[in-house]
Amino acid sequence: MISPFHGRRSPFELPSNIVYFHDWRYVKPGDYAWRSRDGERPPLFATESLPPLHYEYHDMPLGISPRAVPAVKTEPVITTDMNNEIALFGGNLIHEDGLYRLWYETWAEEEFQHKGYFNLLKYAESDDGETWRFPKLGLYERDGNTANNIVFGRTCSPVHGFHGGCVFRDPSAPPEERYKLFHLGHPSEDDMATYRKERPNEIDAFKQADALFGGVSPDGYHWTHHPTPLVMQTSDTHNVCEYDPVLKKYVAYCRSWFFQRRSIGRMETDDFARFPLPEELFWPDPSLPPHDVWYANAKTRMPDAPDYHIMFPMRWRMTDDSFCFHLAASPDNVVWNFVPGGAVCLPGDPDGGDGGVVTPDVGMVNLPGDRIGILFAGCPLPHKHPRRPPLGALAWATWRKGRLVALDAKPEGSFALWPLKFQGRTARLNFKTPLSGYVKVEAGDEKGVPFVNRTFDDCDWMTGDHLDQVVTWKGQSDLSHAEGQPVTLRFRLRNAELYSVAFA
Repeated sequence: MISPFHGRRSPFELPSNIVYFHDWRYVKPGDYAWRSRDGERPPLFATESLPPLHYEYHDMPLGISPRAVPAVKTEPVITTDMNNEIALFGGNLIHEDGLYRLWYETWAEEEFQHKGYFNLLKYAESDDGETWRFPKLGLYERDGNTANNIVFGRTCSPVHGFHGGCVFRDPSAPPEERYKLFHLGHPSEDDMATYRKERPNEIDAFKQADALFGGVSPDGYHWTHHPTPLVMQTSDTHNVCEYDPVLKKYVAYCRSWFFQRRSIGRMETDDFARFPLPEELFWPDPSLPPHDVWYANAKTRMPDAPDYHIMFPMRWRMTDDSFCFHLAASPDNVVWNFVPGGAVCLPGDPDGGDGGVVTPDVGMVNLPGDRIGILFAGCPLPHKHPRRPPLGALAWATWRKGRLVALDAKPEGSFALWPLKFQGRTARLNFKTPLSGYVKVEAGDEKGVPFVNRTFDDCDWMTGDHLDQVVTWKGQSDLSHAEGQPVTLRFRLRNAELYSVAFA
């Protein structure tokens, strides 16, 4: 897939009216030139002798580096004793209409012998993310009654089962298919025979026993299961799918194998009923030890800024059989990079509920108290350690609002953004400095020429810890640009952490 941003030039229009520093997409790489003593730029290829030259650069970003910020973990908010199950796995979260809606996976005791193939998808909801309700939906009978919160499982998928799935909202679908389910299942012999005949070149070469299946629902409760495999791919960890309105495609991320190592793969399609085999996205490169692998993905987006795609790749360190997760980012849902800084969430104390592994769930949301976060599943035992149920609990991994990645400038840094178009007249910074630090901003036109009274010298001192600090120049906050005119912002920082620049 070619990126939708391939070949685009500045000025860039901000889809969400904000710049995060997850990558360098809006940071200008700088201008440069070889000049003579009188400032002339000789041609690159000359037929005559050259005068003495010196190298100049302008707006070159210096002294700055992005760093993934570690999460703050909470105590568990959902446990196995709340669900009367032997194991509790992760799920995915959607925040809509003021409600936190969670679809999560459990392992039922009556299905213990099936090794997870016939797990249950359950539904919970919360007003604040802390106190959860488990509504008695009356959809599926279990133990002689329907007073439970099961929305999908053996009754709805008696042949293929359910494991490692996600629910997502599809804005492109008709109302009766507004919600979609994407999960691992076990195809029947007839499924396998038909698939091999119709799609012989679209079968996972590493393991040919499982497949990815789908379902549709008008409300996230009542599901119609797709009768045939979407793709013959084995991926028994969190499979994530979404509809991308920019690409106008369904994009899915799953587990794949490359040179017999676990990896993260990416798929895209126009037709939810048929996916191609995944292309490798993340494979353990030489920066990782040879005993580590990328295990699951937990792809999501920044709350209120859907053009900032993020992922929490889960890393399995086989030397101690532990999980942690890192941070990756993408400007377009196609091209990805890891954010420097190491793991953002590590296992806890050995005797704690998450002392063995931490597994990221899908769905970053705004939380009360100026926070953002994702749920994660913790387990006290290492990944492959023999165990007895009950196991698992869901807790929050949180960050202060917007502070997933810090642009560090220590001791000093400077850079410019590409000329940008946005809605609003003011720039607002999310940043932190000690008393000895500062942030200063200069505003100019598309060519970088500063607006009158909007230079660094005019900029009022900004220091401290602020989530939403309005930039002012001698007390004036208006950026001073004409309506619709692109704006170039320059920054000078000392001992600062800059997280975002928003416009209003």
